[in-house]
Amino acid sequence: MRRTIILASLFALGAGVALAQSSAIEQRKAKFKEMGGAAGPIGKMMRGEEAFDLAKVQSGLKTIQANAKVLPTLFPPDSKTGDTKALPAIWENKAKFDAIFPKLEAAAGAALTAVKDEATMKAEMPKVLGNCGGCHNDFRAK
Repeated sequence: MRRTIILASLFALGAGVALAQSSAIEQRKAKFKEMGGAAGPIGKMMRGEEAFDLAKVQSGLKTIQANAKVLPTLFPPDSKTGDTKALPAIWENKAKFDAIFPKLEAAAGAALTAVKDEATMKAEMPKVLGNCGGCHNDFRAK
């Protein structure tokens, strides 16, 4: 009986760890998907594929800014493996990785204030999106 209780406890503990790992991965994937959805229309505006829409730009920047605050917390050490494109470099260079998000948050906030028209959007958005590229290039599997 005691052995059964111990085995059941170990199983529950293992399931809890797997659930926490899966939860962090799923949460960060959802946040990145939101950011991609927010950046997509802005990218189309920058390429001239969509008309400039200040409300869409502001909404997108607010999403990017908000998610940049949360994302660093969604890479705990126990979420290195699973259904993720996160590279081991994240945990090997955690300080560099974590430093990207405050820069992204600040750039999105600055752009939110600065963007008033298409010209200012085209001037500000590379500053925001450059942070995305830095992370994708160094910390995400292709």
